[in-house]
Amino acid sequence: MKILTQLLITALYTIFVQNIVMTSGLGMSEVMRISPRPRTFAKFAVMISGFSVVTSVLCYFITSKTTSIDSYAAKAVVYGAVLGSVYLIAAFFTNLIVKDKENVAVLGIAALNTLVFAVPYINDSAAYSLIDCLASGFGAGFAFVLAAALIGSGARLIEKNKHIPAVFKGTPAMFFYVAMISLGFIGFTGTQLF
Repeated sequence: MKILTQLLITALYTIFVQNIVMTSGLGMSEVMRISPRPRTFAKFAVMISGFSVVTSVLCYFITSKTTSIDSYAAKAVVYGAVLGSVYLIAAFFTNLIVKDKENVAVLGIAALNTLVFAVPYINDSAAYSLIDCLASGFGAGFAFVLAAALIGSGARLIEKNKHIPAVFKGTPAMFFYVAMISLGFIGFTGTQLF
């Protein structure tokens, strides 16, 4: 029961307090591009969550067993190699089983999302245990889903709003909306902006 509680607490912490999607803008361009398309968004969200969990757990095992990986450059090489390997294996099986080129394309975009690459760094800097790494991966995936859902609903509301001046319609209004949501999530972290 203690492990399950630790898993849940770390996942909730990652979702709300350390929402790296909204406080850092990681992978935000893909969120804005994919969130209006529900079918593609669902696939993308599952893939982001899966890559976050698998890479954070594999990177935990590699960095905890090897003491020579201590610089950011060495970690970037190792994390990139792990992520690339996981992507190639997932793409091979997706192409073998599903045989849908759209799934393989979405898989590549999900694997190369900066959120997925950032999760092992955050786990390492926080000195997370294996359970915490697992929960952090799930939490980061859910945080992405939460952010994308908020952005998707905001995009629909902005599109319908007739009071927004023509100059601010589209991308400028969307950036302002995302900035306001990000400020709200930064409020959860307790980080001082100025």
